[in-house]
Amino acid sequence: MRTDDRGAAAVEFALLLPILLVLVLGLVDFGRALNAQVTLTQAAREGARVAALKKPNVVTRTQDAATNLDGVAVTVVACPTTPSPTADASVTATYTFEFITPVGAIAGIFGDGGFGDPLTLSAQGVMPCEA
Repeated sequence: MRTDDRGAAAVEFALLLPILLVLVLGLVDFGRALNAQVTLTQAAREGARVAALKKPNVVTRTQDAATNLDGVAVTVVACPTTPSPTADASVTATYTFEFITPVGAIAGIFGDGGFGDPLTLSAQGVMPCEA
């Protein structure tokens, strides 16, 4: 081994470590966001089912179905008292997703806004009204 090559691996690792960390942390936040979107979609679907059956507490049951998501906003379009055959119940659930890893702060160094800002996730469930 030549003496002038000593430390080259450490320098290469130091140069690539930030890129590797951004990739790994980005994957973690992307997975969390995808999980939150799936949970929100299931909650909206559950809320629409409850609204279509004309059960009470649609908002509460929708928020309860959104497990591990705090602060879910719910908008309900309920079935009419005498629904037509084409009437639908609709529930829209909205959630503000916050990144937990410093990927957003790192991205903010390179540009203004966009990546790393909180995401507003939304899902809608629609079910035909039961007669």
